Amino acid sequence: MSDREITVARLSAAIRRYQREIDVFDQAVAERLGLNRTDLRCVDLLLDRPLSLTELAEHAGLSQSAMTTALDRLERAGYACRTRDTNDRRRFLVQLTPELLTRVAEIFKPFAAEATAELDRYSVSELETLVRFFADGSERRARHARRIRTTPKVRQQSAHPDDVPPTTAPSGS
Repeated sequence: MSDREITVARLSAAIRRYQREIDVFDQAVAERLGLNRTDLRCVDLLLDRPLSLTELAEHAGLSQSAMTTALDRLERAGYACRTRDTNDRRRFLVQLTPELLTRVAEIFKPFAAEATAELDRYSVSELETLVRFFADGSERRARHARRIRTTPKVRQQSAHPDDVPPTTAPSGS
């Protein structure tokens, strides 16, 4: 293996570990907030800006009915509310409550402080490389998520021949 291949393999392993640790961290945050992972994903999307129910469902990859159910849970928890859009009074936006924003800040403050201190070790050029790497990776993941969702599902093969239902009626029927 060349030095480049070794480094790419190490990077790939580091990315997989990073993704696993994101999953563990997100689960801990969800548990602390009393949310499931779908609801936490919606909270994360709403941290950027208020969204309509349709926009939130689309970004979260949920059906309208599943999104309504998730929003009902977030509202019951006191974490989100629906407000009228000031630009279009017929439209409602979903936004996070100050209570949730306070709780999120408490959870993330130590993490953010540590991450900021770590970023001080990198030059502006290295940070630009990281920005490009993560932006490219995000675009690639979104593109392939769309590909996976739009590709017809492959029927799973049964592990045992007896598990496969007959395609024709048995003789003598």
